[in-house]
Amino acid sequence: MDELRELYIEPTSHCNLHCPMCQRNHWKNEAKGAMNLALFDKIIDSIPKSVNRIFFGGVGEPLCHPDIIYMLRRAKETGCTVEAITNGTLLNEEMSKKIVDIKLDVLWLSLDSMEEASYGDIRSGADFKSVMDNIGIFNEIRFHPYFRNRIDKVKVKLGIAFVLMKNNLAQFKKLLMKAQHLGVSEIKAMHLVPYDESQAENICYEHMFGSGMYVSPGTIGVRVDMPFMDMRDVQEHDMLPLLSRPPLSLSVMGTPFSLKENYCRFAREGIAYARWDGEVCPCFPLLHENTIYQQNRIRRSRSCSFGNLGEKSLLDIWESETYAAFRRRVINFEFSPCKHCGTCQLFDANESDCFGNPFPTCGACLWAQGLFQCP
Repeated sequence: MDELRELYIEPTSHCNLHCPMCQRNHWKNEAKGAMNLALFDKIIDSIPKSVNRIFFGGVGEPLCHPDIIYMLRRAKETGCTVEAITNGTLLNEEMSKKIVDIKLDVLWLSLDSMEEASYGDIRSGADFKSVMDNIGIFNEIRFHPYFRNRIDKVKVKLGIAFVLMKNNLAQFKKLLMKAQHLGVSEIKAMHLVPYDESQAENICYEHMFGSGMYVSPGTIGVRVDMPFMDMRDVQEHDMLPLLSRPPLSLSVMGTPFSLKENYCRFAREGIAYARWDGEVCPCFPLLHENTIYQQNRIRRSRSCSFGNLGEKSLLDIWESETYAAFRRRVINFEFSPCKHCGTCQLFDANESDCFGNPFPTCGACLWAQGLFQCP
């Protein structure tokens, strides 16, 4: 059923940090701003009954918004599951108490290193010790003193969003080892999005691509069911390509293991984004105008909106024929195979493709190939 089930709200595109891998560094025609309360109240007052999850996040730091607690509280009043993401620098004792008081369901924290030196290189402008202290304060507040080691008794769950890069893979292992101590309920790992050529050397999915940087098709035309194996043997006998370029059907003890190709979670699972200025965008990749370094070229991606919430209701925009038609195209995914090709000038932007699809085209979208994800 084509219903709106999850709404991502971007409270602001401002941020107190200057991370080198952030897409904000590459904006040219994008204004920065914060959502005004009149617009926000209109959104909350018209939330369709089909929506079951509201997530506060986008490109900026949500806790930078002066009215973020009011926003979170109003969202909770809808009865939806409410989650938010933060870089943790503003998660002081007062903020933590307010977040726990309104019973936020999950607070996601962007944490890409477990050591002070490397953390500072990744999260420019943040202090590792201060962030870890903030996590400690948040844990003291959210855990009942009688259930300090019981995550199932926690008032607000803590999730970690970790951006995988070649230079922080060892840090990811340390995070896994310390996660329980930190009171973490879930870790969401995601790949680095290379917005320019300099970032491409730090990506961790190059073995999933050929020399032209496209997702490789299945290498074997048979069904394969494997037992559990010692990873040392897998590495020693060079079997990792089987996992990075799976056959027609690969399973482990009967459990399917496969890449989701041409699968748009945003369209298939009923997700929409409300940008800080009220524009309704279909997904994170189309939230802001940007570039991505792909197949050894810079590809421009223009943002896409199907209406502004200052002029129309969320449901009216969702049910509009143009938005519905776009979702149908994405679900069917009848776009030109840019991820395998990328040789013509149409690849350089998401304006049109050689199948005749109009803007926005999604044939080169790496989110739809199971590489990138959002919390």
